[in-house]
Amino acid sequence: MANDSSGAREFIVGLLGRPPLHQWLHLELTAIDFDAGTITITLPYRDELSRSLDQRDYHGGVIATLIDVAGHSCLAAKLGRRLPTIDMRVDYLRSAVDTNLVAHARIVRSGQTVGVCEVEIVDDTQRKVAIGRCVFSTVQR
Repeated sequence: MANDSSGAREFIVGLLGRPPLHQWLHLELTAIDFDAGTITITLPYRDELSRSLDQRDYHGGVIATLIDVAGHSCLAAKLGRRLPTIDMRVDYLRSAVDTNLVAHARIVRSGQTVGVCEVEIVDDTQRKVAIGRCVFSTVQR
């Protein structure tokens, strides 16, 4: 399905816009490099994404979700299909307060049974907020 860069972009825009959670998050595909196996997704800040009522900082679950979605989108663009997440690790590096978040994902491995992506989350000033590694099943069903 996503066997070229224009097909991959169209496929990922569809993936980001279809699930209700993705619609609620307002995720934006910012960049995709099919040949390099990279993707960039932006998450605009909204108060609903905060972990507290008195501070405009992101809930960790939102950041973890962004890592999962970005990693999945990166590998799905290459393979042209959705993939189940089988493992994920998130390291939170600092609070993200009153800022948009940008996820930069890259494929580390795309094998017959397992695919791995690394994701870096930065804020509007390009400071690293979190890093993550996602593992997906690539077995065709």
